[in-house]
Amino acid sequence: MRRRPPALRRPAVAALCLGLVTLPAPVAFAGSAPQEAVEVINGDLALPAVTGTAANAANVTGWSVGSTSSNNGAGTAGGVWRYSGDASGHPGKQVAVMLRENGAAYEFKQRLRGVRPGAKVTVTFDDSPGVSLNCAPRTVEQGQTYTVQGSGGAAQEELTEPDPDKEYNVLGTGVWRTGRTYTFTADEYEPLLTFASTVPAKPNGAAGGTGTNGGYCGPMIAGIKAVQIPPPLDKTVRGTELPPSLAFKGNDKRTVADAVTECNTGAVKCAFTPDNDYSFAYYEPARVAGENYVNCTRATLNRERPLKYSARTISDLPAAAGLPPANATAAASNMNGQFTSGIGATPAWSPTAERTVKEVISPGEVSWIETQTGRQRTEGWFTSSPTPADPNQDWRLYTVLDHPSSQLADRFYQRTGPLTPAEQARCRSDRPSAETPNDAGSPAAGADRG
Repeated sequence: MRRRPPALRRPAVAALCLGLVTLPAPVAFAGSAPQEAVEVINGDLALPAVTGTAANAANVTGWSVGSTSSNNGAGTAGGVWRYSGDASGHPGKQVAVMLRENGAAYEFKQRLRGVRPGAKVTVTFDDSPGVSLNCAPRTVEQGQTYTVQGSGGAAQEELTEPDPDKEYNVLGTGVWRTGRTYTFTADEYEPLLTFASTVPAKPNGAAGGTGTNGGYCGPMIAGIKAVQIPPPLDKTVRGTELPPSLAFKGNDKRTVADAVTECNTGAVKCAFTPDNDYSFAYYEPARVAGENYVNCTRATLNRERPLKYSARTISDLPAAAGLPPANATAAASNMNGQFTSGIGATPAWSPTAERTVKEVISPGEVSWIETQTGRQRTEGWFTSSPTPADPNQDWRLYTVLDHPSSQLADRFYQRTGPLTPAEQARCRSDRPSAETPNDAGSPAAGADRG
């Protein structure tokens, strides 16, 4: 959708008042889930430090421009310009970033840590037409267009306030709108938040039209914040339907194998942090262990039967991760140690247990044993340890393991019940016996005496 500003320019005094308003903390309304803050790295755009009134083209800490697979995730060098709080014209003297060219090569983006699919995310930001010396009057007098989009949401088209008073080759003061919002529902883990200029990119010259004047004039963004309403925990997902593991480095998507290699290079190269809100213990559905014993006799049967059962760990991580270990005698991998340190326990990855059960089976009944093993579903992240100073060097590996629980004792159900019609028919069947081949109907001729 296209958001247009009012026809009249907002007075500078009103803009200043709005900029000084302190927004209240998010509140939970009756019947709705509470909002949670979302980490936006360097959301105030202040790093690396920038001062003075000149445009700064240094890569903005935590953010990427254009392709996130090159330049260590920072993308195109100089893809955006920043202006200090003294130069941006922002009423709160906040550092602002100017979106330069349009197109994928200049998109300004960051992955939102801690956000999962199904989360409702609301992003808050401020905007203004460009203040650059290179912004000619015609480039900003009707406002400038850009889009904001999060993975899973539609691109929201924005048009800044107009700035009919801007002079070419003079640093502008901006016309700031504060508290702009964009809401989307994430469709992936760590959704990508993207701001992109849609101002025509063609050079227009100092006195030219409404373009970017050779990429040197574009809409400005400041004060980026976000909150989310996380999705509810779904305990109906079976162990065979777990979400796949995912890996990121900075704002890049990377292969899971690459992240495993990184985390396994040292005992404390990564740290595992479980997401306790989405990790839980449970009992798996009951299953029959061993055979069913059918009593077709006329007496009660008393017997001891051996019972043997096993459990396993479900994980889609490569074998190199050692989660679960290749076998019981295998040395624990570095990632195995990171995982167990993170959860504070060492799972029995693939236990096998043996029991002896005393059975009493009445005539005409069947006996069987059912087992329910205690399970633990652990969801969480392996992350670089310690966290790098440069967020673009931060490795993150999301995974879910479903493993035997160290907290829940296994359940055994000894059951007896009536025979099924098929079992009843089998119990009534004739005793197997071979026919006498010769003189079957003749009386006995004598006695066999010893």
